[in-house]
Order: sequence, then C-alpha cells, then structure tokens
Amino acid sequence: GTYTDENASYAREDAIKCIVTALADPNTFLVDPLLELKPVRFLEGEVIHDLLTIFVSEKLSSYLKFYENHKEFIHS
Repeated sequence: GTYTDENASYAREDAIKCIVTALADPNTFLVDPLLELKPVRFLEGEVIHDLLTIFVSEKLSSYLKFYENHKEFIHS
C-alpha cells in the first residue's frame, strides 16, 4: 500500500522485508529507488539502512568492512 507521513513509521517491518528481499535476490541489480521510500527513510541510522546504502553507493571494500563489524546481523 501507500504510506503517508503519519503511518510511515509503522511500516518499519515492511521496509525491512523489502530491503532484505531486494538485496537477497540475485536478479535485482537496482536498489536505489528503495532509498526514496518513506518507510525506508525512517530506517536511517539503523544497520539495515547502512547496508542498503553500501549496496547503492559504496564499493566492495565498504561492504567487507561492514561485514566484519556486523557478521551476526548478516547471518541472521
């Protein structure tokens, strides 16, 4: 559905599922538009949002550093 400013913060679980699904899909190559979604923007500052940002605009070295610091998160 569509989220408004009032209910976007309640869409947290949907946003997390959306990010995880997109990043796990080997046929999804463009995840930039996710950063524009209000529920995803509400995740700024959280580990899942940091991971999405790495996939959008960083290099492999950034991911490897992230992985070293968040192995448990990646494997959960």
